[in-house]
Amino acid sequence: MRTIPKSSRRTALFALPLVAGLLLAGCSASDAPAEPAKAAAVDDSAPLYSQLPEAIKKAGTIQIGSAIDYPPFEFYEENGDLAGFEVDLSKELEKQLGVPFTWNNASFDTLLPALTTKRYDVIFGATNDTKDREESFDMVSYLQSSQGLVSKAGVDTGIATEDDMCGKAIAAVRGGIQPQYLEERSKECVSDGLKPIEVLTFDGNSQEQLAVKQGRAVAMLENYPTAAYFAKNSEGSLEVVPDFQVEKRFFSMVVSKEQTQLRDALREGWQAIIDDGSYDKILQEWELDAIGIKTSVVNPVTAGIEP
Repeated sequence: MRTIPKSSRRTALFALPLVAGLLLAGCSASDAPAEPAKAAAVDDSAPLYSQLPEAIKKAGTIQIGSAIDYPPFEFYEENGDLAGFEVDLSKELEKQLGVPFTWNNASFDTLLPALTTKRYDVIFGATNDTKDREESFDMVSYLQSSQGLVSKAGVDTGIATEDDMCGKAIAAVRGGIQPQYLEERSKECVSDGLKPIEVLTFDGNSQEQLAVKQGRAVAMLENYPTAAYFAKNSEGSLEVVPDFQVEKRFFSMVVSKEQTQLRDALREGWQAIIDDGSYDKILQEWELDAIGIKTSVVNPVTAGIEP
């Protein structure tokens, strides 16, 4: 995994445009430290500390489940340090809540089941907000994004529209929203008399990238900021398919429906860092201000709010 010096965070992460209505799914984990990464000490004078559940106060931390192999969102640098723009955002959120996050690394497709069994308190990291997910969990919005395609550099994929994906092999990470979208789109291809999409799923980003580089897949579908990041940092081997973005969605933290007190504290925490400017500052440093939001909402899809 490539180390990202702090100075490079302020250089152009993406030469390609980011649309104002973006959102994400997640990915998997690899090459991570065995022990979870725990942050600073408890601050019971923090603005939202009193609003936390007693169990969280007693534990002195919020257990985060995340697939920490998804730059620029969250990833491990070569020295083992946790990095990414969401990690930077989480540090501001901790100041509001008064308790640190303990980051636990796992494959993305295991995260939601583990939340159900209470292994984690919150799922945080490139998780698309969908109606189905809101039916089972509470979602606290904090970003917006879309999906884009990454292909081998110099290869004409022939993809300019959604119909152009029909009959082609497209890679995606298992458990994310991307394979779900591709499967649904493939059904539409067949209904329209076209060939189905060959959906190739993998456990992690490195495998899907390898499939594209080896020509097993014509492209891979990823959250647009990550797609641009992978292309930019591929040493010229990958590129973003131009003018192709689909599936605008919110990006949200995921909390058990039983944890309403924690959910509301998290929402207030996000709104606080949006209002005080620290949220925008971090997104600007990573050149991701185009995917920011102005208001954090619980279950925005159910509420009929669109990115």
